[in-house]
Order: sequence, then structure tokens, then C-alpha cells
Amino acid sequence: MFFYLSKILLFIIKPMVWIFVLLFGALLTKNEVKRKRRLLIATILLFLFSNNFLVNEVFLLYEDSGSPEPDSTYETGIVLGGFSNRDKSLGRTVFFEANDRLMQALKLYHEGRIKRIMISSGSAAVIGEKIKEGDAVRDYLKSIHIPDSAVIIENESRNTLENIRNSFSKLDSMKLTGKTLIITSAWHIPRVRLCTKGKKVDFFATNYISDKKRDYSPVNLLVPSPKALLNCELLIKEWVGYITYFVKVA
Repeated sequence: MFFYLSKILLFIIKPMVWIFVLLFGALLTKNEVKRKRRLLIATILLFLFSNNFLVNEVFLLYEDSGSPEPDSTYETGIVLGGFSNRDKSLGRTVFFEANDRLMQALKLYHEGRIKRIMISSGSAAVIGEKIKEGDAVRDYLKSIHIPDSAVIIENESRNTLENIRNSFSKLDSMKLTGKTLIITSAWHIPRVRLCTKGKKVDFFATNYISDKKRDYSPVNLLVPSPKALLNCELLIKEWVGYITYFVKVA
């Protein structure tokens, strides 16, 4: 039930949903004062949510750089999913923007800093069957000649909290209790830290959204950006997840 309720909540809190509701309300109301107020609020929200400079500033504050650069051998590097899928029409695994998680994990593996790669991700589909991400990534790793002995798949989890619980449960069952490195996006780490409370782990941050080199150009400061709007939506989703997990694991 919690899983399905969280999906509904994540749809409701989308910035564009708020703006659409305000604009629709302005269209329906016959009160001129209320119409102007709703249009003004919708305009302000659209400017804030789509302002690349402001969104970047918030990400600079929120993103977590993880642990210092790993300089020793970790027994396992846990790669949290959400970066790929199996495309049935193409007959292969395809990747999304967060695939930097896997790319960095492969680099760490080839450098000898992690002995094995664990892919932790099942299916977050609400309706219908969907190929589990962990299985799709396993096929890809096999196709690029990563040995089976260096790959562990956890394919039952549907969210971050289950990622962590299921991954460590599997590692315990395999007697793999050495140092663990969690590899995920910089904007995802704050939520993951809540889920790993009490566990001794290090974090490797990937695919930062923030840009430390600030852009003060008029275009960046004033012109609405569709990408900023999408990033803002991602950030709000993370905040909702953070608050939810803070309450759930407390």
C-alpha cells in the first residue's frame, strides 16, 4: 500500500501539476480578483521552478559529494538502479541519464578498487509486468565480458529503502561482510544515508546536476529552462522521499 500511495503522491507534487491546477482554476473562476491572483501565482511558480540559476543553487546546497575518493579495495560496490531498462523492440539494454552510476562502477572495478559489482534494482512498475532492471543490466555486463563471478544481482527491490535492505541481506547470506561502497547519484545520496543508518559504508557520488561554475548571464538568470523544470521536479521527488524515509526509518 505504501508503495502505491507514494506513486500517487509523487504525481500530485509535480510542479507542472500545481501550475496547471492554478491556471485551470483561473479559467473557471468568474471572480476577476481570484483570476488575477491565480494567474500571478502560476507565473511566479513557473519562473521559480524553471529558473536554471535558482535550481542550480538549490542543488549545490543539497547534493552530497559522498566519501573521499576511494583509495582501498572494497569487497562490493553496490550500484543503485534507476538508470536503465530492457528495450524489447531493440532487443537490448538501454540507458538513461543516471547511467553514470554504472559507468563509474565499471571504472572502479577495472581499477581494482571494488572486487565485485552488485546491481540493486527490481521493477517499479505499478501496473503490468516489466523486465527487472537488475536482470537487464546483468545481460549487458555479460555482453561486455564482465565475469559472472564479479557480478551480484538483487532484483526484488522497488525503491531505495528496499535496495539497501535487500542488498545487505543478500551480502550477509553470501558471507560478504567486507567494506562496501554505494555508488549512486549525488542528489540521491542524502536519501540513501537515511536508509544506511547504522551501517558502515562509503559513498561514491555520480552524475551531479549542479554546476559549481555559476553562470550569471541574463539568459541563465531570466529565461525559463525546460531542463531546470525537470530538475526541479526531480529535487521535489527527492525531498518527498527524504521526508518519507526519515519518518519510516526513525
